[in-house]
Amino acid sequence: MRLFAFLVLAAAGLAALSPTPGWAHNKSLSFSDWHWDGKMLYVSFTAPSRDVTLLPEVTTSQNLAQALGRHVATHLQLTQIKSRCALERGFNAAPARQGYVRVTGRFACFNETAPIEINNHAFFNLARSHVHFARLSLQEDPALDGTELLFTATQRMHRIALAVDGAASGRIETDMTFGEIFSGHFGLGVAHIITGYDHLAFVFCLLLIGGTRNQTLLLITGFTIGHSITLALAALGLVRADPQVVEALIGFSIALVAAERVLARNRLMLRTGLTAAAVFFALSFISAVTTNGGGGFGLGVWAGLTLFCLAYGLVIRDSDDALRLAPLMTIAFGLIHGFGFAGVLADIGLPPGNVAGALFGFNIGIEVGQLLVFIPLVFLGPYLLEELPTPPIKWADLAALILTVLGTFLFVSRALF
Repeated sequence: MRLFAFLVLAAAGLAALSPTPGWAHNKSLSFSDWHWDGKMLYVSFTAPSRDVTLLPEVTTSQNLAQALGRHVATHLQLTQIKSRCALERGFNAAPARQGYVRVTGRFACFNETAPIEINNHAFFNLARSHVHFARLSLQEDPALDGTELLFTATQRMHRIALAVDGAASGRIETDMTFGEIFSGHFGLGVAHIITGYDHLAFVFCLLLIGGTRNQTLLLITGFTIGHSITLALAALGLVRADPQVVEALIGFSIALVAAERVLARNRLMLRTGLTAAAVFFALSFISAVTTNGGGGFGLGVWAGLTLFCLAYGLVIRDSDDALRLAPLMTIAFGLIHGFGFAGVLADIGLPPGNVAGALFGFNIGIEVGQLLVFIPLVFLGPYLLEELPTPPIKWADLAALILTVLGTFLFVSRALF
């Protein structure tokens, strides 16, 4: 029965796998595509509409494209041999996908071979956590064979030059070293975990069910193993996950782990599991009728959740059972959270010349960010939750209730809307 429960648990996570190329967990990001024909540098700059609305250039007399164009023209500077590359006729609006604003422009640089220094300050003075991803190529389509650059608040300048064999290779080289790529993605990983409130909520859930500090550290290790696996696989493009499913299952993981503390202690897991399975079965029927079995959150995911709730309710009878199964559970839910972490890397991509540095730096950054949260929780949490004089209501149970409500809200809002 325990093996069956773990297999169903894994199946529920695998139900999130989908050929859908979209991702979730987007932060403040902007993108640009560059084409260098020797003297002219053509640039297409894209940013989310919600970010553009925060720019000081936005006025009642200007649309978002005009505001973005003025902002980029002011904060994007190119220099070659200590001379400024001239921006010709400013930035103009261009078609963009829904929810984004795009502008295009071109810079005149007078030398076909001299390195060009790109200084990008767009958005960084407004949001320190902003990230800009640029693709540069000698081809008209940078995606065909390009160099990829990552700009952050602490790395706003890059220097580019033609490859040694020049235009014949169709390549642009950059001065980014392994250490610079590692450090840039390391900071991105730290910022992502610290600002990801749903991931932090799950971390706190692990503290609630861990019992002792050693048990909590064991659960943290399982969570780390799980999300490291899918982060690497997803970032390398070996597996893909539907963003709606991933986001909803992250909420589900919070609600389940938080509620388990109280339900297992009171031997209510079986009743709760049967109830949840019935609800998911009903939702699968509604999904089949309303979407004809289509949509990202389809029948496969609802079926996986239904079977998972049945097995989980049947296997866990009390707190001892919950604690024994917890390491496997955290690994499985770690796999799901790893897809969420991979969302950032999916948006900005990995530099083709140094995939190892980017992936390793981002993953280490996530682990360091977790430690910044885990260490205070692991060593101070048990004291704060259990050892302070309290009224009849335990602080840990109150925290579990709040996290259960939060997780349920995240699941429902992300799964159905």
